[in-house]
Amino acid sequence: MGKYWPQSGWNGSRIRAPFGASLASILIALVATAAWAARPITLSYPYLSADEAKLAGIRSLAERASQAYVHVTIIYPGDPLASDDPPGILQQASGIIIDRRGYIVTAAHIAKSTLNRARIVTRSGSEHDARIVHIDKREDLALLRIEPFAGMKPARLVGLRGIKKGDFALAVGSPSRARGAVTLGVVRIARLNEALEYNRWKIENAIEIGMEVESGHSGGPVFDRSGALIGMVAGYELGDTTKRPYVSPRITYAIPASGLKAYLKRAGVRP
Repeated sequence: MGKYWPQSGWNGSRIRAPFGASLASILIALVATAAWAARPITLSYPYLSADEAKLAGIRSLAERASQAYVHVTIIYPGDPLASDDPPGILQQASGIIIDRRGYIVTAAHIAKSTLNRARIVTRSGSEHDARIVHIDKREDLALLRIEPFAGMKPARLVGLRGIKKGDFALAVGSPSRARGAVTLGVVRIARLNEALEYNRWKIENAIEIGMEVESGHSGGPVFDRSGALIGMVAGYELGDTTKRPYVSPRITYAIPASGLKAYLKRAGVRP
């Protein structure tokens, strides 16, 4: 297998705020003033051909399923004892509303620590402060929580039938500082027999999908043809970046819905 390349939002870059700024002022200055803030997320189809992007069935499925997708901003609160370590935005990526009580799952390599804070933007454009309540010790999974709001639409996890090779897949994420980018693919391997490792985290029983994604899709949902959640994007194969134009290997790795269910139990979230 080729190189496993996890996603990292803005590749780990941090937008810095003046030392001593409050977390509230950071949120206002760094999030509310951003060009995309407080606006509904309009889906885009940059990875699809012109003919695919026009298909009413694809657009209908994406609109319906993606109500569970959220744009995630991870905010580092800074170290008050270190003048050279100010607050700032750490990552911009994706997440999945997983429970009506306000729980959202994303990738641990995005959230990084429960000491960080998060800001969520939903498809409708509503913004919510979020706590990072749990970082998994085993897999690349993290749990955020917001205050529940009217109209919350959690993802519907895939049923007992599960998935198989050749199944259709649709993902939604936030690549390259964009939001709501839709990509399509096909399941190549329903369950990898080896663990994929990245620093302190790993992915067990990953789904391998023939699909193009980019940094910022991490933590985002992958749906089947019915709109059920089959997994969460965690990483992808990186092609040769020295060649122009760059050609994506179109191989994505997702943590399966069964892994998300097991994680919620480990994190103490009960149905």
